[in-house]
Amino acid sequence: MLLSKLTADIEGLLDSNQVDPEIKRVTHDSREVIEGDIFCCLRGKTTDGHNYIQEAIDSGASALLAEKVSGLDIPTFLVENVRAVLPLVASRIVGDPSKEINVVGVTGTNGKTSVVSMLAEILSTYGTPTATIGTLTGMLTTPESPELQRELRKYCSEGVEVVAMEVSSHSLVQKRVSKTHFSSVAFTNLSHDHLDFHGTMEDYYLAKGLLFSREFSKRGVIATDSDYGRSYFEKAISSGMEVEELSLKNRNVVFTQKSSSFDWRGERVTIPLGGPFAYSNALVSAEIAIQLGLEVAEVIAGLNSLNGVPGRFEPVSLTQESSAIIDYAHTPSALAELLGGCRKIVAGRIILVFGCGGERDSEKRPLMGEVASVGADVNILTSDNPRGEDAEKIISEIASGMSIKPRVIEVDRRKAIEQAFNEAESGDLIVVAGRGHEEYQEIDGKKIPFSDKNVLLDVVSKASSSGER
Repeated sequence: MLLSKLTADIEGLLDSNQVDPEIKRVTHDSREVIEGDIFCCLRGKTTDGHNYIQEAIDSGASALLAEKVSGLDIPTFLVENVRAVLPLVASRIVGDPSKEINVVGVTGTNGKTSVVSMLAEILSTYGTPTATIGTLTGMLTTPESPELQRELRKYCSEGVEVVAMEVSSHSLVQKRVSKTHFSSVAFTNLSHDHLDFHGTMEDYYLAKGLLFSREFSKRGVIATDSDYGRSYFEKAISSGMEVEELSLKNRNVVFTQKSSSFDWRGERVTIPLGGPFAYSNALVSAEIAIQLGLEVAEVIAGLNSLNGVPGRFEPVSLTQESSAIIDYAHTPSALAELLGGCRKIVAGRIILVFGCGGERDSEKRPLMGEVASVGADVNILTSDNPRGEDAEKIISEIASGMSIKPRVIEVDRRKAIEQAFNEAESGDLIVVAGRGHEEYQEIDGKKIPFSDKNVLLDVVSKASSSGER
């Protein structure tokens, strides 16, 4: 596509005294630039794409999308805000793929990954080619628009009919999903998280709410038991959307470690997934499936055969006397619900192993500590993904919110999990929270292979082989 066509109808200035180059791809990462790319100088939290222009040119960039450059011997389209324009050119270069496929967007503090995965399983049960985009498939919950639009085009070419994707609050504020046309959007819940980015709960709430307008979708499913959900529902209705109002109350929910039963649309539904979150996520995914055209009986059949999501209330057998749960809960509300649910199904003690991520919302750390001291019988504080922060400092901030001192403070997460295993007695439940499916720890800029589940299984195996258990 010619640069002039790619930027047609976009307010800006084409600063070129030479050719109108053919553009083959849009990218904002100078490390990925190849010949035929337009390099978009995106400003980030810690970096500015304008600082990498020469690197992009050296790699073969054919043009630039920028805010401030001059005197360069390369065609440049100057705009006021690259981030605002990026989604349009990213979508246009690949032919606006979201108009050719059903894209479902799910937002909320907790439950996005599970809803997206459950929906994909339900649809796949009936032969609908389905793909997912989110926490389990990429580094970012929601990719930047060039990667997102390329991914959607790829799925179109592969014959995928539905793409279920997680939509983060960051992506809405940063316009990553602008120019993505959703067949349906959904809201799960909202609670304290990401205030390092948004600043206040009000701004966080407003960010999530951006998804619920006809700019993005004509239809939606919104859990309305909270004030936030009710507000989003009213906003969506006033914008002209067709919205399914979903209450999670009065569902006669019964759950164990490995199954859940609840009422839905006049039927009693049982799914092979346990814990306090499964039923609510299943309800949201079920209502989306209805909006996409499935019948109630078809949805129930899909729910009956769900396989579960890695690291989401994932049970791990330890010994005949004790067991463990691996869960991604990393917010105060998610941890409280996790521990409250575990209390209903455990005969003995809850032994909790957790920490908090570094360089992320530090305000929630003492809140997590408060929840843990109330909800668990034995607390073992450890590192999560400290990133560039001091792990001991993070742990100290967690402990500052605890009314009861933690039993153990062990920075080494493997040793902390071993400690929990050694502590467990008959009837106890070990809960390893915060990281879920993640396969590595981020420490001082390095990604170190580390899986909570694999470590736990390794601890069990070594104990069995040594005859200790």
